[in-house]
Amino acid sequence: MKKTKIIAGILAAASLSTFAACGDSDTADVTTASETTSKTEWTGDNIEVTVAEDSKDEVDISGKTLKWMGFYDLNPTNDSPERSTEVAIFEDTYGAKIEYIATTSSDQYDALANAIIGGTPPDIFIYSDRNFPYDISQDRFQSIDELVDWEDPMWADVKETADMLQWNGQHYIAPLCYSFNDFQLLMYNKTTVEEEALDDPYELWQEGKWDWNAFTDIMKTYKEQGNDRFGICGYWANAFAYTSGDTIVTYDGKTFKNNIYSASLESAMHVLEDIWANTLVKRGWFENDVFDNGGETLFYGMGTWAYNAVTQAYPNDVIQIVPFPRAPGSDKDYVAKRIVAYMWVKGSENADVVKTWFNINRMVNYDPQYTDVAKEKFLKNNTGWTSEMYDLVMEFNDDEKYTFAYDYGSGISPTMTGDKGVIRTLYDGIANEQFESWSQGREEYTNIIDQEIAVYNN
Repeated sequence: MKKTKIIAGILAAASLSTFAACGDSDTADVTTASETTSKTEWTGDNIEVTVAEDSKDEVDISGKTLKWMGFYDLNPTNDSPERSTEVAIFEDTYGAKIEYIATTSSDQYDALANAIIGGTPPDIFIYSDRNFPYDISQDRFQSIDELVDWEDPMWADVKETADMLQWNGQHYIAPLCYSFNDFQLLMYNKTTVEEEALDDPYELWQEGKWDWNAFTDIMKTYKEQGNDRFGICGYWANAFAYTSGDTIVTYDGKTFKNNIYSASLESAMHVLEDIWANTLVKRGWFENDVFDNGGETLFYGMGTWAYNAVTQAYPNDVIQIVPFPRAPGSDKDYVAKRIVAYMWVKGSENADVVKTWFNINRMVNYDPQYTDVAKEKFLKNNTGWTSEMYDLVMEFNDDEKYTFAYDYGSGISPTMTGDKGVIRTLYDGIANEQFESWSQGREEYTNIIDQEIAVYNN
């Protein structure tokens, strides 16, 4: 793609139409889009997108169609009537369109397999953790190396992440960005912290003092200063465990390793045991009123998608975001990031259209003129967010500031992935009372992990 005035930048926000608000049962460690199939008549963009002529690929795909199979529509819907930046460019600049082949989050992989077997494959399919290595090994996707120019600065910026997920020396996943809506956040009511005269977690983080000890101490103090209080609720245990710097399954490019006996990981799990033993965890799924529903709570851990509703539930308070605390002595902040990418489906012969769609998506997450548009669109449609909080979360994209926490075990097999899979069960087991201690859970599942990864290592 020819570009002018494009400078190196961090990965930016995924479009609103692509990732909405609810959980995806096929994704182990993050929340993804809700199923949206209801179309709406598009009546125009609130915020227009323009493309410089010399930024356009020299390819003619006018009148062609990109076939997209998924459990949500990339075109405007009743839930997301605004066209995303990438769809606007795809349609207005290149004259192409997107055909939506609807499925559901629970049936999407069966629908994909049937389409491939039946000789009517879609062109693209959303990437999720289980695609690598499981679905790639099932021959459902094809290499994208012929579509992506890894030497182009636009793509070179994400090649390191792409290299993490090579299969037999080939790339199948071209990271477009990290999903803004799927960062796991640690939120707290800053107004409450000030009223309680507690140390401010974000200020501690800025001073380099925000570690596991500070995290647990502040929750214990908050609980002691009142009645019917808890330290934390939501979905957060895996994100906390990642701050140890280790994950349950690792991969060196050739071999998967059962890393469940990692001393660093065990240390994090012992902190979780302590948090649970001190009755700091408020169990259950809560809606917007997360801080005072069934007992007052200090922290709320959840995906970025939840922040807007929480701020609107507490309009007179300041809801602050802070990174998860570091392991004591560590100099790194580990963040669970969801890679946004589209898989090129086996049997698709629409290479030029897929390539253009990939390039557009990467460009709008690389070129500042488009990332600024993405921010403007986001803030206009999510009034609970401030520019300051948006910029804070956007910094999570910077791999030089925040280390990407990724557990390869989530993609090993259907047994390992998903809300009820082995990986999620192990990370959440203490907080969810599925086992009494990390050693108990570890002994219960280690042989299963060995069996699942042996399929690839042997």
